[in-house]
Amino acid sequence: MKIVHTTQDRIIANILKAELENNNIETVIMDKRDSSISSFGYLEIYVPEPDFETAKRVIEESLKNDEEE
Repeated sequence: MKIVHTTQDRIIANILKAELENNNIETVIMDKRDSSISSFGYLEIYVPEPDFETAKRVIEESLKNDEEE
C-alpha cells in the first residue's frame, strides 16, 4: 500500500475513500491524529501501488469538483 493523500478532515477522507472505491480501488484510511488533541496529525489514505496513479487522478478530480461547487 502507498499513501496517496493526507488530510485533517475526516469527512473529506471518507468522501475520497468512497470515490476511490467507486472506481474499484481498494482504500485504507489510517488515523495518525493525536488521540487526545485531534487537531494534531493527519488522516492518511492508502491505496495499492498498482492503483496509485489512477487514485491520484480520481482524488484530483474529486477535489477540483468540490472547489468548483
